[in-house]
Amino acid sequence: MIKISQLDFLQALNKFKKYLDVEKGYSKLTIKEYDSDLHQLHKYLREELDFKEGFRPDEVDRLDISEFLADAVIINDNKAVTRNRKLFAVRSFYKYLLHYGIVTKNPAEAIESSKTDNRLEPIYLKLKEAQKFISAIEEHGGINRLRDLAIVKLFLYAGLRISELVNLDFDNIDFEDASIKFYGKGKKERYVPLHNDVILAIRRYMRERNSIKIKDSDARQAVFISRHGRRISPRTIQLFVKKYAKNAGLSRAEKITPHKLRHTFASTLYRQTKDIKVLQDLLGHANLSTTQIYTHVDTEEKKNAIDEMPDF
Repeated sequence: MIKISQLDFLQALNKFKKYLDVEKGYSKLTIKEYDSDLHQLHKYLREELDFKEGFRPDEVDRLDISEFLADAVIINDNKAVTRNRKLFAVRSFYKYLLHYGIVTKNPAEAIESSKTDNRLEPIYLKLKEAQKFISAIEEHGGINRLRDLAIVKLFLYAGLRISELVNLDFDNIDFEDASIKFYGKGKKERYVPLHNDVILAIRRYMRERNSIKIKDSDARQAVFISRHGRRISPRTIQLFVKKYAKNAGLSRAEKITPHKLRHTFASTLYRQTKDIKVLQDLLGHANLSTTQIYTHVDTEEKKNAIDEMPDF
């Protein structure tokens, strides 16, 4: 018999559903909504944040849930009421887990509900903010500076997902063609041209990487590894992105994540090209509606449009 503290996320979810049915007496429709929202969270953690299969509920933290809620609203619905419903489902789930000793804290408890129903836009860095972010890495004296710089430039210049970057192998990079070719989300083949700055950053990091003792065959193929000689983990990337955002003095440093750097790439590229089909292909989106969130008009563009109005 599995100890209650060792239940994985889906096993715990099944127990939660029985609790809602037997002890709380919720309707089948309500239970179905809870189940759908929590399965969406599970899918997001696996596909976007690269959680391992069979992860436990206590491995999920407040930041992971906030990322899920933000992207669920931005990409899927754009309504605060939907975000709040999902938040309530996650809160209730973890409240149940906490009561029965499956977890020791509720990571969703401190997350606030949305108070408005305004259309939300992706959080991204403006050009000067992105430049400050890069400078914060370049000026950092840490031993992983070159690795971190190459990773961040791949986010900003190529728009990779964190799972794609973690799983990036040398076979995926064509230095002569200056491109990456690999299978992304949904096993869809992706071809991403690389900016010259990215190529230079990776080559600089290669000299440093070659001095690290590799621990296993998987790390030998990996482009990015830890100082312990293993393939880099998503959590390592998440932590250093927040660290550099804070070091750069960005006003929303606590909200800057690898996924927000991908948003920065997408927003910047669309402003430059206004070509949503190219952006869709580069991001690896199956549906054009997902890509359309990047066609927002920012405050600066609105001001410029007004300034360019003719005299009446």
